[in-house]
Amino acid sequence: MSNFWVRTIWGSLYALIVVVALIYGGLWGKFGLAIIISSFCFIEFLSIRKAKHPLNLIFGIALNLLVLMLSAVEPAFLNLTWSLALLLIILYWGIALFQFGVAAVQKVTPVVFALIYISLPCLLFLSISTGWAEALLVFVLTWSSDTFAYIFGRLFGKRPLYAELSPKKTLEGFIGGVILTGIIAAVASFGTPLTHPIEGFILGCLVSLAGTAGDLFESALKRDAGMKDSGRFIPGHGGALDRFDAFLFASVVVYSWFKSVNPCFLYSFWGNL
Repeated sequence: MSNFWVRTIWGSLYALIVVVALIYGGLWGKFGLAIIISSFCFIEFLSIRKAKHPLNLIFGIALNLLVLMLSAVEPAFLNLTWSLALLLIILYWGIALFQFGVAAVQKVTPVVFALIYISLPCLLFLSISTGWAEALLVFVLTWSSDTFAYIFGRLFGKRPLYAELSPKKTLEGFIGGVILTGIIAAVASFGTPLTHPIEGFILGCLVSLAGTAGDLFESALKRDAGMKDSGRFIPGHGGALDRFDAFLFASVVVYSWFKSVNPCFLYSFWGNL
């Protein structure tokens, strides 16, 4: 089977699972997606940074789970969750110091990095809303950006966007992806919590920009490690980080939009138009 059909079949199956989990799975579906995405990305990141030893895996995955739980626990248990996370960090540091000595600082740094790079964006994804529309919007806009950037790059691409990090990405593809994703979000504003097509267009462009930055950042990590793919998470699509690098950055943008930018600055503005 050609690589095109492998990518198409598995990519379609992956998209179907995401849509079904978000629309019909409720909070558990969204939480399950976040656990799967963050856990596999976490493991691959430790592998890329050559820090995939049992101590980092055990404590890293446990801390990742506790971070995600912050979005779901009842207020009465919030302090308990924070306390468990901090106690786990102290225990982790103590064991690392006795096991690695002075090198412990270098050994545990990738876990701290992964918590910021992977776990925190997934926590924000879970915290965007209790509904499914905003969460699905993160995926739809990310997919749109990747797809249109690829199409425009194949049709019109001549100048590399950043050859050192991604030789196949072109400036023309990047611009096409940003603009078309903005248009997709503008159209989606009629069926999502976005309140105005202009708002949707701006958010779509920002998500595309963030997704491209996430893609290039992950490319930098792989090139620094001398790797082509981060793993084999989805056949034809590479590893989990290859698949969700844009999602991680896009989640931060969408969360910030709905929780900060949108309520503070835009509702009153659209109401006067």
